[in-house]
Amino acid sequence: MNLVYVLQVVFSLIMLSYVSWLDLKSREIDEKIWLYFSPIVVFILFDYKYINVLLFAYSFSVTVVVLLLIYKYSLMGGADVFAMSILGLANSSVRPFFFPKLSVVGLEPITVILYTSIVISLSVLVNFVRNYRHTKGLPLSKRLVLAMSGRKVKVRDFLNSKFLFPLTVIDESGKEELRLTFYVDEDDKEWRERYAELVKKGVITKDTVIWVAYGLPVLPYITLGYVISLISGIPI
Repeated sequence: MNLVYVLQVVFSLIMLSYVSWLDLKSREIDEKIWLYFSPIVVFILFDYKYINVLLFAYSFSVTVVVLLLIYKYSLMGGADVFAMSILGLANSSVRPFFFPKLSVVGLEPITVILYTSIVISLSVLVNFVRNYRHTKGLPLSKRLVLAMSGRKVKVRDFLNSKFLFPLTVIDESGKEELRLTFYVDEDDKEWRERYAELVKKGVITKDTVIWVAYGLPVLPYITLGYVISLISGIPI
């Protein structure tokens, strides 16, 4: 393990740790931050001799295209795309302790996304187990989606929360509509103000129970996926 590789990993972890902290704290990442971290892509010049160019081009392109599609439909923030783009270029070749073969020659971007997806899926599974019993009476398709992504809370708890978005949408007349998702460009503060106004007008009470979804911070999961990829490549 040479010094250049150690620096590659260290700088990548510094970037991911910092932006993950910002993601957890505010869910907003200033775009200028990516300019500060973009120089770490220079490590591709040192990794070039190890990689299969076509394999890396495929791995990187597929990763970015998938993330851009998810971003297009407002299911992921632009910061996640920036992070994976810089991380993928800076880590075109890594040397995990286990199953290193494909990671060394250029499959690292897909490996990170794979492990990130697994960790997120485990989180979703835990949420599903906790909440499926609360979905009785709904169509099966809604039961499955709500159990995976949502949970029931009282309006009182929602008003005192951060990064929760209502799936039970209530209008001025008290009419309720249950949606299955929300968009990343929504403002949770505006939703809290809206429901506080409904409570004030007597349309709902603080004890009214609604479905909400948590605005998942993806960058910490990407960080964990990267750490796992440093330990183990794809077991092939």
